[in-house]
Amino acid sequence: MRNILFRRVLVLVLLVSMVAATLGTAAADEDWYSYTYNFWKDEVESPDTYAVTNTLFGTDFGEEVGHLNNPAGLFIIENHIFIVDTGNNRIVEVQKVDGEYQLVRVINHLQVSEELAEIMKIQGGAITLTLNGPEDVFVRVKTQESLVEDYGEYLGTLYDDPASHQEETPATDATTETGEASTEDAATATEDAATEDASTEDTASTEDTAEDSSSSGEDGEAVDENGSDESASTEEGGSADGSEDGSEDGAASDNGASAPAPVAWHENVVKQELNLEYDIFIADTQNHRVIHCDYNLNVIGVIDDPKDDTIDDNFVFLPSKIVADTANRLYVQATNVNSGLMEFDKVGAFISYCGANKVELTVSEKIWRRIQTKEQKDRSVQYVPTEYNNLSLDSKGFLYVTTSTLEDDDIWGGTATPVRKLNSMGSDILIRNGNFYPSGDLNWGTAGLVKGASAFVDVIAFNNDTYACLDRTRGRIFLYDFQGNMLCAFGNYGQYAGCFTYPNAMDNLGEECILVVDKYGSITEFTMTDYGRLINNALAEYKVGHYDASAEIWKQVLKYNGNYELAYVGIGRALLRQGEYKEAMKYFKSARDDVNYSKAFKHYREEVVEKYIGWFLGGLAILIILPKLVRKTKKLRKEINEA
Repeated sequence: MRNILFRRVLVLVLLVSMVAATLGTAAADEDWYSYTYNFWKDEVESPDTYAVTNTLFGTDFGEEVGHLNNPAGLFIIENHIFIVDTGNNRIVEVQKVDGEYQLVRVINHLQVSEELAEIMKIQGGAITLTLNGPEDVFVRVKTQESLVEDYGEYLGTLYDDPASHQEETPATDATTETGEASTEDAATATEDAATEDASTEDTASTEDTAEDSSSSGEDGEAVDENGSDESASTEEGGSADGSEDGSEDGAASDNGASAPAPVAWHENVVKQELNLEYDIFIADTQNHRVIHCDYNLNVIGVIDDPKDDTIDDNFVFLPSKIVADTANRLYVQATNVNSGLMEFDKVGAFISYCGANKVELTVSEKIWRRIQTKEQKDRSVQYVPTEYNNLSLDSKGFLYVTTSTLEDDDIWGGTATPVRKLNSMGSDILIRNGNFYPSGDLNWGTAGLVKGASAFVDVIAFNNDTYACLDRTRGRIFLYDFQGNMLCAFGNYGQYAGCFTYPNAMDNLGEECILVVDKYGSITEFTMTDYGRLINNALAEYKVGHYDASAEIWKQVLKYNGNYELAYVGIGRALLRQGEYKEAMKYFKSARDDVNYSKAFKHYREEVVEKYIGWFLGGLAILIILPKLVRKTKKLRKEINEA
């Protein structure tokens, strides 16, 4: 009896263990990092297209950087990375050299010449502008010659003229450290003589204003013995090192030195290695302005109070995200502006709003609005466009914009557009030919406090017209091709590598690397895997018309992932372009791509008709003529017999 009971208990334990192991395996299978969606909106595990290769923090760049505080923006050009450290009122510039990230400088002040300060109506003569809560930066390649051609000669003496530095040594001389301006004579004299002349000339030029500023700064604050206000003192830990709130703009000191030096190159950076042909725009949000300067931080212009009949007199300018195109038009996404992007010309004059979201009312809403009285309409919900939260410029000059404040029902129904591509007229030209619109996750679910649709907060475009969107709801990155098909998704919320706590911004370092900055100070580097490189190359080959090469690469993708429907679609599209319609139909059928299957079938049908139309018409003619000929023959034979 005991043996039977023991056996039953043993069998029961084994069954429970097997079921638990099966459930555990199933749960583990669903806990993948990268995934796609199939035709039925089911998540399908996928090999990683991007892998985590590095996680960086501000302290990794040196003690002078320290911890990043709520970095809200990120911009990458060539191998230069500009991190907008919003909470510390500064921009940290980093270079990636031979796979290593090196600090270039910390930007928290910009130089304004006396002449430009007078035109801009800034009190105190030559000053340094202090950043306060910056949220974005945009950098483009711009030579000094092209700057002069587009914006005219710089008004005043250039600050930190590169000609005054030895190319083979770091720029850490006394001139840079004290913020003394270089003079025109310094460009042709030796470095020592130039420094001495600059100090003498600047001291003389600021002698009158120094007497007033020796006892108080521009806003009446105390000034130290060197003539620098307390808010700019590095010893006090103020905004000069980016650890406290931004201070007011500082005036020139009595010894001709602006405090502190806007350009403070890191000691390990060789001046010769820097690309000085850059043009910089900074969204200095809490100072309500956009600053335009050259790479040495000489201010070229400031937009701080846009004027137009369409702008309310009580409007508070809070620029959040910015880009500038090749025509020198500046596009600004401003907080609390739902009329689209604010467009400015090269001199900072407001032009118009661009690409406003269209408001679509349902049939019932339209009917109800028609029968409402004026008072009811005034009290009812105002149907206004949704404001953008980020923008990006691709290599062809098209604007990509994202919106996160959308209704879940609109996203589910396909009427909302979380990401858009705008042409020069502000019209949305984003192609959405995939099985599902580019809107992030299709199955939302609920995990803890995370619920609802994806919320895109940033977008980047690649050279082959693929683009990536950053989702803050679940901390994921979604990649889409130029037809709107989702290539993959990866990322999650968490504390381990490749996951985020509160993703704020991202940008691409080259074509195979993506950097994502988190609100709490981390920067995650993703590098394209061999699998992702195959997908990218297949799309690139297709874009330039190399359909045979594209199809061959897609076949290699299927060796990595036989369930990847887009590979079948890619091969089918290549075959369709080559005129192999019947073969293309097979691949479209495997991918359940009804749209492309119909296109292939249409062409295949035309091909079959053209091939057999002669035989068909010949047979039809025979069927029509032969009976008549038989009847006539019989009639003739009958007449002959009767005769």
